[in-house]
Amino acid sequence: MKPERILVALQGSDSDVTPLKAACALAPLYDADLRGLFVEPDPAAYMLWTGPGAAGASVVSSAIDTVREEAAKACEDAKQRFEASISEHDLTEAASFKRVTDSPSEAAEQARLVRLLVTCPRAAAGRGPLADFTAACMVEEGCPIYVPRQGAIPPKTIAVAWDGSKEASRAAFAAAPLFREGVEVTVLHSARNLDYHDRAASAPNRLTNWLSARGVKTQTREIEGKGGLGDALIDAADKSDLLVAGAYGHSRIAQFMFGGVTRELLTAEHGPSLLMAH
Repeated sequence: MKPERILVALQGSDSDVTPLKAACALAPLYDADLRGLFVEPDPAAYMLWTGPGAAGASVVSSAIDTVREEAAKACEDAKQRFEASISEHDLTEAASFKRVTDSPSEAAEQARLVRLLVTCPRAAAGRGPLADFTAACMVEEGCPIYVPRQGAIPPKTIAVAWDGSKEASRAAFAAAPLFREGVEVTVLHSARNLDYHDRAASAPNRLTNWLSARGVKTQTREIEGKGGLGDALIDAADKSDLLVAGAYGHSRIAQFMFGGVTRELLTAEHGPSLLMAH
């Protein structure tokens, strides 16, 4: 048993290929066990949609049976993909698979004591069957998420969106095993909409000093963000393997990564892989 755990969310489709490959590459870097998780909504919840009468109950009951059959097929597909992937990466002794039938919020409890949730870009963008589960893991459970897009694992170049907030700090801590000697790190920062106190707290040297103690070379780059700040961050990190960022901050100091910017990063169709924490 490894000291850490990485969770990879699966749905039993071709969308599982990318997150599975990324999770298998990340597990050794974090010295982590890998758990494949197939999440499905509780079909019995469909009974709440039934109107009065036996006819309505019969229709819903039939629908529930169909949903359960399809879910079973998808789960088996996810399990086979998971087993094939861990075998290919020689992780069989440090991996497990679990099926959860529950609401997204309840299923997200599986993310407790987990270092990372690896999920597909579509789910991170709020689309598909894993969207609500992914959001619940990050926002309700505070589990950092890793969204594989493009870029090497382990990353050779990392961009960090830094505003000094607790969310940005949590994201940096979540990425700590990836900040290794020889990795090039660019700290992206912006003074827009920050008062004197906020500017002092968001100074990039607070992060660069932390990274320097780990033998990591850093450079800083100020982002103007004349248009959408999220797009500016993605453009600035375009040649990086990974973008690390905080999510959904609500204080003044977190305006750099407030709401809409987080959504822009999560829904981006291009750019590097994303590691985000709330």
